[in-house]
Amino acid sequence: MPFNCSRDCVGIRYRINSLHQTWKWLHQTIALHEYLISMSASDTDAFGQEGIEC
Repeated sequence: MPFNCSRDCVGIRYRINSLHQTWKWLHQTIALHEYLISMSASDTDAFGQEGIEC
């Protein structure tokens, strides 16, 4: 079976790039989730300190 380096390398690069994009998306999703939780917690603290009830 002949070895075609250029085609195999392109396939490997494509898979690595796809995995990298998935990892970046997942990392950003986790960071966004933590940010929203912190914003929600600060909003809850602000309402609690001012005596405003929802």
